[in-house]
This record gives sequence, C-alpha cells and structure tokens, in this order.
Amino acid sequence: MGRQAKAIWIGEHGGAAVTLHLESAELQISGERRARVARSAWSQVEVADGVVSFVAEGRTYRFRLGAAARAWADALMKPPPSLAEKLGVAHDETVAVRGELPRPELEEALADAARLPPWEADVVVVVVRGDAELAALPVWLGECGIATQVWVVHGKGRESAAPGDNAVRDVMRSAGWRDTKVSAIGGAWSATRYSPAKA
Repeated sequence: MGRQAKAIWIGEHGGAAVTLHLESAELQISGERRARVARSAWSQVEVADGVVSFVAEGRTYRFRLGAAARAWADALMKPPPSLAEKLGVAHDETVAVRGELPRPELEEALADAARLPPWEADVVVVVVRGDAELAALPVWLGECGIATQVWVVHGKGRESAAPGDNAVRDVMRSAGWRDTKVSAIGGAWSATRYSPAKA
C-alpha cells in the first residue's frame, strides 16, 4: 500500500541489494539484508548524490536510490497521515456510523465529522462484531441505498473474536463490493474500505 523502491543499503561491509517499503508506521527493508524501522524512531533525514540517510536509535542508515532519492527523503520527513485522513473524514466530510466504535482512536478520528444518515453521508463506517452482523451487512447496505465508500471495521489477529478481513472480504465481494484500502485501527481491530460495484 505504501511507497516501494529497490535500493542499495550502504553499510560498513559494502552494499546490499534491498527493497524499501515505506508504510505509515514503519520502513520495511527486505532482500539481502532485512530490518524494520519505526517511523517514530528516525531523524536527521538527509539526501546527497542519490543517497538518502537517516539516524534511528543511534544507528545511521544509508540507501542509494539514485534519481528517486529526493522523493524518498521528502516521504521520510512527511508526517504520517492521521486516522481521520486515512478514513477520508479529515476535511469536513460527513460520516454515518453503524455499530459501537470499538477503539478510542476511532472515536477520536470521527469526532469532528458531522453525522448523517447512511444514504446522505460521504463516508459510512460499519463495525462488525459477529458473523450474524457480517452476514446481514450487504442487505442493510442495499436497503439504505448506499452508493459511497464503506469502511468495515473488523477483527485483526487471533486475539479478536470479531470476524476478520478474510471473512469480511468473502461476504462483501460476493455482494459485489470491491476492497480498495486497508487501515489499522488499534489493538485487535482493523478496517477495510469497500466501494460499490460499477453499474
């Protein structure tokens, strides 16, 4: 979902071919060498001669990216989007909510968005806590005449008793909805955005 590029990790023992994958919470490094660096850990981002460098937890990381180096340095310095921005409710968009919000992070993200009925809102957020709620979701969406994006908040990981992303995907795709984006919420909860099938 995030920015990705091939690079050479420049270290004390020479270069290593790696793939950089920048997500909202961390930089994932795979290939000949591997690491994960939390976004909150890095500082002193610099770019020179096609090389991006930064310091994290007392260690200097250097990656040769060539022409892409400036764009990568800018991306590393840019603050991650807020949950409200990820959900598309950060700029006066309206929202409809079905179900009890399971996390304070989600309540905070939606706090400033005006609440409207689901057939009038810019964004619809639905929380599914059980299989029966999930099974009934496509019917409810159809009855409401919803033709906008819907965020389905669902369980994440083994510790969650709520339906997970695979179960939600099966039900929603069978009903003609397409999954287009995923966002972590917090704890044992995540969310997947669905768009209605094009007529």
